[in-house]
Amino acid sequence: MKTRSITTALFYLLLLVFAAWYIVPFVWAFATSVKQPGMVFDGRWLPYERTHSISIDGQVQEIRIVEEHDDTFLVRVVGNNELREVRRSDVERLSPNWNNYGETWQAVPFGQFFLNSILVTVCITVGQLITCSLGGYAFARLQFPGRDTIFFLYLATMMIPGPVLTVPIYLLLREYHLLNTYQGVILPGLFSAYGTFLLRQFFLTIPKDLEDAARIDGAGSFGVYMRIILPLSGPALAALATFVFIGSWNDFFWPSIVLTDPDLLTLPVGLALFNDLYLFQYSRLMAGSMISIIPAILLYLVFQRFITRGVVMTGLKG
Repeated sequence: MKTRSITTALFYLLLLVFAAWYIVPFVWAFATSVKQPGMVFDGRWLPYERTHSISIDGQVQEIRIVEEHDDTFLVRVVGNNELREVRRSDVERLSPNWNNYGETWQAVPFGQFFLNSILVTVCITVGQLITCSLGGYAFARLQFPGRDTIFFLYLATMMIPGPVLTVPIYLLLREYHLLNTYQGVILPGLFSAYGTFLLRQFFLTIPKDLEDAARIDGAGSFGVYMRIILPLSGPALAALATFVFIGSWNDFFWPSIVLTDPDLLTLPVGLALFNDLYLFQYSRLMAGSMISIIPAILLYLVFQRFITRGVVMTGLKG
């Protein structure tokens, strides 16, 4: 029993280490988003502000920092040009700069970028749910010549690196005059071998007796798909929707290639543009990044239990 308790404690300790590994960058990004400009890479986590006047001998004196030490500052009193050593706490105070968020929203058309990302991401997510569920249903339930071979070849496309397909897809979109359009960003993302595999595996876990009963009642293949398969596949559909939404929402590579019109840019590309316009304004850039991750976090929190259930149940039957 003691050995088991030690093993459990070590397991949870390992989980905490991995959790911290992923959480620490988010904490740093948030702390950076409320820092004063020019104080991002000072090696300190908490946002602070330095005052230019302190109380000396009962009088408020204007100062200039000459040297910085671990716990003290050497300052020059402007009035009499006197050098004094003062405590760091007398010069610095905790001061989160929440104005970075408002300035970020106003510095670039942030709201437009946000709406563009919503439009593109929702279209890709809904499109993949439709195409992947139809493909998964065909591979799981329908009988036709070469079904397993076609499914194997379809899965084999997952081994092709994405950058290899960039040039052919780009040339194809250019041929159909879809560059610098929402369609050019959305259409290549409407199909997914992984999503088809995920839903196909889940559909195999649904009892075939339900399908047979529906067919006895007169339902065809599409009727079974709409009335039996989809209503029972909520966890798998929620899991796939979450994966696709987060991936599309954070996608920078493809929109940055297809889109050139500033009015059409998605949020990740818009944040990169913001960094070009305001060089070294990392506090504002981090503020924009914090705003951009809110939809993905909310979606994950809402569908978390469905994601776990959907992924687990896809492996119950092959």
